[in-house]
Parts: sequence; structure tokens; C-alpha cells
Amino acid sequence: MSDSITPHNPPSSHTHPMASSGCKPLHGNLPQLDGLDICIHCGMCLPACPTYLATGSEAESPRGRLYLMKKWIQDELEESEIKPHLDQCLACHSCETACPSGVQYGRLLMETRASMAPHRKGFARSLKRFIFNHILPNDALLRVSGFLLWLYQRSGIQALVHRLGLLKVIPALATQEALLPKIPNNKALKAGMTFGPANGSPVTLLIGCVMDVFYNPIHWDTITVLAANGYRVSIPERTCCGALAHHAGEIDITERLGWQTVEALLAPKPDWVVINSAGCGSSIKEYSHLLKPQSEEQSRQLAELSEKVLDVTELLAKKPLAPFHHAVPMKVAYHAACHLYHVQKVQKQPTELLAQVPGIELVPLESADMCCGSAGIYNLEHPDLSEEILAEKMQHVRQACTVGQANVLTTGNPGCLLQLTHGVESAKLDMQVLHPISILAKGYKQT
Repeated sequence: MSDSITPHNPPSSHTHPMASSGCKPLHGNLPQLDGLDICIHCGMCLPACPTYLATGSEAESPRGRLYLMKKWIQDELEESEIKPHLDQCLACHSCETACPSGVQYGRLLMETRASMAPHRKGFARSLKRFIFNHILPNDALLRVSGFLLWLYQRSGIQALVHRLGLLKVIPALATQEALLPKIPNNKALKAGMTFGPANGSPVTLLIGCVMDVFYNPIHWDTITVLAANGYRVSIPERTCCGALAHHAGEIDITERLGWQTVEALLAPKPDWVVINSAGCGSSIKEYSHLLKPQSEEQSRQLAELSEKVLDVTELLAKKPLAPFHHAVPMKVAYHAACHLYHVQKVQKQPTELLAQVPGIELVPLESADMCCGSAGIYNLEHPDLSEEILAEKMQHVRQACTVGQANVLTTGNPGCLLQLTHGVESAKLDMQVLHPISILAKGYKQT
């Protein structure tokens, strides 16, 4: 396909050609052509798109991908012709923030991926579906996986592997191993636990799957901050929200996990449902159109969750923070996670909260809302392009560190924490990478 994509004149009818031709088996709903036709091909999205900036290819731009989606819907291109370009999209939604026409690019992309998923065969898809279906939702298997990784890192095996250069034999494996976070000494959170004042406003905290294995201390920091600000925190049954399955277009898995999550989060009857992972929060906030209610009760549950679910910074920003116990002397640069800034539109709250912490000095980070290249498991599936996008982000981080003297880089999404930690360590910068809630917790902890 040429990198020069010519806007296509839409047909007079917005009926999907496949509805009558039966050329493609459908799984879920295809994007509507009128949603695609909102794009006026103005190009405002181009400077906001990390993959376009990295490749210079129109096929890797939002308007180029919208054109390809239309060709797929109209049965004019095969899946193999457009799949590589849609797969290389980070789904960062930066184009939506830049778009003057209000194109819902992210939703169109996910619907197209869902329509293409059944056409994909082979080991790679089967493995991902197995992980989404049987590993991430399974607390026991997930904890065993986390323990094995902890053992690999803490027993000296990892150091030995590096010393012998064993990973050099398989470069792709070496790249993936470099991205692994250091597994903390987790303190288990169990369903039914409660924290904070007995008469506090009740909130449910999503524990999730990978977040609790890789970043369990962030949950405890979240509990510390919420309790200090008068909230009664309940721990629900552990579930996987289906965000990674959603991004991969596996909508059947997303729906199954989604309904389990809805029931678990609402069971403690909270005033608010709190999320501290931007990727999970964005998917849960999209349940209202991702999940298809089969009863009036399910419709009621979706409506209730939509009214109550908030990122933790959204909830805390509703009122001034409670007084801190001590100052937190840090110079902090804030990276705006895509699924917090562009999808959930939580843009000012994190820095407004950090500014209330005594001792904190906020250091500007240029292009703070530009994607870091993590995007779920994108950095594992597209390591070269992910590294190129990360390199651009790290130029700005390096400037904040050397010129602004920032000693902390903060962001509200586990994927970004993992990616930016990798970037900071590779660049040998003298910086910590922390979740904003962990910075707030430092001011409330007694020790």
C-alpha cells in the first residue's frame, strides 16, 4: 500500500456492504461509516500521532488508518493488507484531543480490531487468548507467575544469566526481559478487607490483576491517602477488568471479564469506585458501550458504575487534601498517561494534587501528554517502534532532569511506570519513577 492515502468518497448509503454480501463473518459490531466519515482529512492529528512522527508514513497516521478501516468495511481490502498498520497503532487517543471534528478514533479502532479478530489464526492469538482467559483472571496462577519472577530476580539467577550473556542468543527475549519490573515484596490484599475511618465515605478500590503483582505497594499507598482524607476503603473480589483483551479486539473475553468486574466493584455498595491504573480506568469507563446488558438489572448496574467510577486523582481533587504530616522534598516532572489524559480527560487533577504537598516543586516536562510507547503490551509486540517513541520521550525527560533538576518522574499508569523506568535506567538518569499517589502517601506516612 502506498504511503500516500487519498480520501475516499463515501457511498450514498451507510449500510455495511458485508451485511448483504456475507463476505466477512462478524464478531460484534463493525464501525459505522458515518462515524468514519466525520474525518475531514485536515491533518491536525498528524503532529499528535507518535507512530506517524516516528515513521513519516501516512498509513501509520490516524487519518490514514481511518481510510484503511473504511476500505475494510467496504470489503475493498483484505485483513492482511491493513492489519500491520492497525496493530502498530498505540491507541493512545492523542489524535482525539487534537481533532477539530470530534472523530471517536479510539472507539472506531477497537471496533475494527474486534471485527478482524476472528480472522486471525495461529499460535500468537491462541496464546494471548489463553493468557486473557486463564492467567490474568486467575489469582493463584498470577501469583505463582509473580513469585517465579520474584525468585528469578532475587535468587541470583538473573545476575548469572546476565553475566553469562545467555540472553544475547535470543535478542527479542533480551528486550522483553529488560522491560520486566522488579517484583516487590507484596503484602496481600484480600476481599472483604476495609481501611480508614468507620464513618468515612465508602469507596471500593479496584485491585486488578497485573497491577497487584507488579505494583502492589501502589495499592497500599492509595489506601493510605484515601484513609487520611476520610474515605472508608473496601477491597472487592479480585477481577481482571479485560482492558488488555479489549485492546486486542477480543471482545467476547472483554464482556465476560467486564461483567465479573461490574458485580465485584458494586458489591460493597460504595459511594465511589476508585481506580489507580489509567488503562483499567479507561476501559471500565467504557463499559457502558462495551458491555451488552441482558436484563434490567444489568442495565441498572452499568448506569450505577458509570456514575461512580473515578480515577483516584479525580476523587481526591473534589476537595482540598487533608493536612500532611511532613514535607516531601522532591522536584517532580509529570508524564500524563494517555489513557488518563486523552481518554478519561483527567488532565489537571494530578498536578493540582501534587502542588498541595509541602516540599514538592513541579518541573515542566515538554510534551508531557505525548505517548511513551508502552500502550499495554505494545512494547512487547512492537519493541523497535516502541523504543523509538520512548527515545523521543526520554529527550524531554533528560531535559527536565538535567536542566530542571527533576529527581522524580511520575505517572498514573502501570504500563507507563514500567516503560519510563526502563527509559530512565537505560539513560542512567538519577531519577525515581513513581505513581503520583505514592508521592502523596510519603507526606501522610508516619515513618
